[in-house]
Amino acid sequence: MSRKARLASVCLAGLLGWAAPYGAVAAADTMSRLRASQVLTLGFMDGFAPFSSGSEQAPQGYAVELCRAVAERLRQTPGFAGLQVRWRALAEQAVANTLSSGQVDLFCTPVVETLARRKNLDFSIPIFTSGLAAMVRRDAPSTLLGPLSGNASDSAPRWRATINAGLSKHSFAVLQGTVSSDWARQRIRQLGLQSTLQEVPTYQEGVRRVAAREVDAFLGERMVLLAYQAGQAERAQLWVPEHLFVMNRVALAMARGDEDFRLLVDSALSQALAGLRGQELFTRYLGPQSEQDRLLQSLYPLAD
Repeated sequence: MSRKARLASVCLAGLLGWAAPYGAVAAADTMSRLRASQVLTLGFMDGFAPFSSGSEQAPQGYAVELCRAVAERLRQTPGFAGLQVRWRALAEQAVANTLSSGQVDLFCTPVVETLARRKNLDFSIPIFTSGLAAMVRRDAPSTLLGPLSGNASDSAPRWRATINAGLSKHSFAVLQGTVSSDWARQRIRQLGLQSTLQEVPTYQEGVRRVAAREVDAFLGERMVLLAYQAGQAERAQLWVPEHLFVMNRVALAMARGDEDFRLLVDSALSQALAGLRGQELFTRYLGPQSEQDRLLQSLYPLAD
């Protein structure tokens, strides 16, 4: 379970150190190469459930299924009826080079798109919105539950309105060395809260501290928090509000410079994410869709 903590560094913190050297990426000609080889190579990183996990022989996850939809769409394109799919498990440091060199055609672990990364890589349409949320005990005081669920009691800015009323004098845990940690420290310092902040090495430890009442709340990637909640003996006593304090759209990365391949990927993802098919896929891997989930997912697909 502790490997799930790494998901936040991809989806939320964006700390993967795999930017290719600037200027080293040549324009891709993916479609011509795929037509000649009849092999689509899909890369992924294990340990990032519910998005990507498993072995090269049996990868699984939400983003993995979306990549399978890309392969399905490619097989429907003239000249690709015999296309084979090869999965390749990647280490973090190998991602950019394998994409830019054409060793891998599409990276099937979600990545936060940034301007720095766009210098070297292209990205699909968004496939999910990642975000910083909190895990608390259901019996926590309402003055804490309200702000953490986005229900501040007055019209002032959400965090400033809760000084000495909800967040002050409470204890929080965050994953060590992530954006969650930087964000929480900045807010506590800016607002002068009399709160304590504990850094933990893994999600498992942060969840344990909430369950054991050693901290009042644990801040982290919401989907990872939900996964850990489901595995706790005290899961009925724990709560992960839907409210997101920081939001980042994530996408699938590919080599830079091949608009034809990117258009095919976006077309396949738009079809897979839309309507009942998209809802079923989301529910299978991520759980029941909330109203917010449905709204966000409706914004990703592109119309024909």
